[in-house]
Amino acid sequence: MFRSLLFSISILLAPGLQAEGFYERAPIDYENGKEDNEISRLQEKLNKGFELEYDEKHGYLPAVLKALDIPVSSQTLVFSKTSLHRKIISPDEPRALYFNENTYIGWVQDADVLEIGVADKNLGAVFYVLDQSKSKKPEFERDDTCLSCHASGRTGNEPGFFIRSVVPDDEGEPISRAGEDRVNHTTPLEDRWGGWFVTAEELSISHRGNDVAEDDGVYKIESKPAKKLSDLSEFFDSSHYLTDTSDIEALLALEHQVEMHNLLVQTKFRSMHALHNEKVINEALGETGRRDLTKRILNNAADEIIDYMLFAEEVSLGKMVIKGDKKFSRDFSKNKPKSSNGKSLYDFDFSKRILDLPCSWGIYSDSFEGLPVELKELVLQKLKSLLKGSELPDKFIHLRKHKGEIHKILMETHKAYREV
Repeated sequence: MFRSLLFSISILLAPGLQAEGFYERAPIDYENGKEDNEISRLQEKLNKGFELEYDEKHGYLPAVLKALDIPVSSQTLVFSKTSLHRKIISPDEPRALYFNENTYIGWVQDADVLEIGVADKNLGAVFYVLDQSKSKKPEFERDDTCLSCHASGRTGNEPGFFIRSVVPDDEGEPISRAGEDRVNHTTPLEDRWGGWFVTAEELSISHRGNDVAEDDGVYKIESKPAKKLSDLSEFFDSSHYLTDTSDIEALLALEHQVEMHNLLVQTKFRSMHALHNEKVINEALGETGRRDLTKRILNNAADEIIDYMLFAEEVSLGKMVIKGDKKFSRDFSKNKPKSSNGKSLYDFDFSKRILDLPCSWGIYSDSFEGLPVELKELVLQKLKSLLKGSELPDKFIHLRKHKGEIHKILMETHKAYREV
């Protein structure tokens, strides 16, 4: 009987065999789980008398961004019909996205609600809407219907986020026969930004942004360069938006961060489930200690996190010219953890790679903070050993000039890293 139980659990947790997510099962219980995120904490403040100022043009958008310290310069614009408000999104009326390291805000002109996705310490990604009608007591309402897309194969079957590059027609409808790419920092740049507007001070790369495909059976997009949104006046009136950019630097940061969040959630839930099953088995057998299967699952999860966190397969930017307007870089890194010499994991580069020091700022996020203690400690132990070691595996050779500085920053700014 016990052998049968062990075998069944081994099959259940084997990589590649998990067809559905862990989020609905014990011990996660997503539907009934307690929320702990930037939106739930803001709602608590609202319940105690904090007020959100209402704007006649943009509703609660400016006030929410201010309350959550989300920079306006993080604005990116997507015109493909790929969200809750797909019926009113088009190249004439793109959806604006704003973000900080934990939260994503979506605004569409004339929409009834703001769309919000947030990285939660307990539940992975949680989704809310905020009514755009003026109210004495605005309230964020949790909207689990978003999981029909945001807990699918695109997010590893766990609640998460994703960035898509599609081939849109002149209405913004993705042409399904042309396929799509789910984007992160490993995606070739020529495959990115289909269905998005891209602005920059200077940009020497081809991509799918700033245009639509002709319905001729070829579906090729010739990217149009654009320095400011006013250069895209053939599509829409940029005066409706909070700023005149859909900046290349914000796009690159967004794509990295979204996948970092997803990976942290997927490994968290996989590990929680393994630890839960281990407890059940040990109690059934009258045993204690870490089982080999659990060790493998935790070890593999830690390695996955470290590989992505340290940009092991990041697309090189070295042969390209990528220059944003720099406001996003300054705003996103403002008031973030810095070492005694002023260095930070929020310092962007964009000449050879996204970051000056290739270690993700996601290590400070609620997603990372919410990892199971066993997994988080293992990640930090492996990371510290790597950064302090004398040799580097080939996939981390790009760290050779930076690992000492990254270690110094983490020792001074990340309590759990320092104490592990």
